[in-house]
Amino acid sequence: MNIVVDAVGIRGHGGAAVLCELLHWLPNVRPDWLWHVFLFERNLREFDDPLISDRVTIEYTRCGNSGVARLSWTNFKLQKRLREIGADLIFSVANIGARRPATPQVVLVHQLNAFFSDGSTQGPFLNCLRMSFLRRQILAGAKASKVVIVQTEGMRNRMLQFEPSLAGRIQVIPSGYRTISTHPQIRKEVRETILSSSRPRLIYISHPSEHKNHLNLLRSLPIMIKVWPSLKLLLTLEGNQFQNKRYASFIAEIRKTAIALDVEKNLILLGILKMDEVYYALSNCDVMVFPSLAESFGLGLAEAMAAGCVIAASNLPYAHNVAGDAAVYFDPKDPESIASTCLALLDNPSEVARLKKEGERLKSNYSYANIAERFTRVFELHGADGEEGCHP
Repeated sequence: MNIVVDAVGIRGHGGAAVLCELLHWLPNVRPDWLWHVFLFERNLREFDDPLISDRVTIEYTRCGNSGVARLSWTNFKLQKRLREIGADLIFSVANIGARRPATPQVVLVHQLNAFFSDGSTQGPFLNCLRMSFLRRQILAGAKASKVVIVQTEGMRNRMLQFEPSLAGRIQVIPSGYRTISTHPQIRKEVRETILSSSRPRLIYISHPSEHKNHLNLLRSLPIMIKVWPSLKLLLTLEGNQFQNKRYASFIAEIRKTAIALDVEKNLILLGILKMDEVYYALSNCDVMVFPSLAESFGLGLAEAMAAGCVIAASNLPYAHNVAGDAAVYFDPKDPESIASTCLALLDNPSEVARLKKEGERLKSNYSYANIAERFTRVFELHGADGEEGCHP
């Protein structure tokens, strides 16, 4: 089969992690297939080119670098290239598919903000309009697709609330933990910062955003420090070099809150970690606390299970979908609930052992070798040569 992967729109964060893993594993599980990938030029994204096999061709483009340009790319320019390439299927990994695809279309939808409003506080009216427009584009492409893939049952159910006609067409295939290197490379300063931090160590693997709920996590710290004065909270946030004004504002609010709560000595900003460093950090911490208010998946949950780090997470459907019985849960809007749940876990070795055992059992669900196999089965069934044929 000749599969085209449209990754125009992927700039960084979780979407980039999923893309890079899929481009590694898909050709491994179907080595006789051809893969043609459309990717933003390097200066339009935050991540480096993924490592690829000789069965993968990357075509760079500047098309799609704005809302209107993205729709023009998806619905017109990309469709012309699909016919020129002779694609058997188009796999759109950045949420939006074409309204009239030139070849059978499968779309991966992971843009939670278009379907969930939890935690969004910036520019509520304009943001609401923007997300409403984005949601309409996502649903229009979804209705023209053979299959829509989402990462959790919660996301599936939410999409069906907006578009019941997609019933039977949405499949849940989870994201997974990033592949661990055979020879991990850990920067000296990262290793020293982690190992010099006193225990117990709590860690939150997350980029900055309102729905990630960092401030309520900070508000739980004074309660925990009364019991464990040596406790440290490690955050994967950059404290000195900021990507943009919004990032700088977010870090300023974190620091302001920490000072007001008198917990700045218990707070460690690790910076943005590389893939190997994420696992190193998790394996050297006592609890991965995950207070996010909304997720299309929750990558940190899968990575914590893979690293053998126990989880305390938000008592919300996305977290239960991913971690199940491998986590303990709290009310993410209540700092006292966050604190009491983490403290109870730190004081219960038998519960820690149970959670690690359950995480070890579940982590195979989030292996990209297995995930890639599930994707390729969908492609086989719905590609131009598959038994389902083209979408009418």
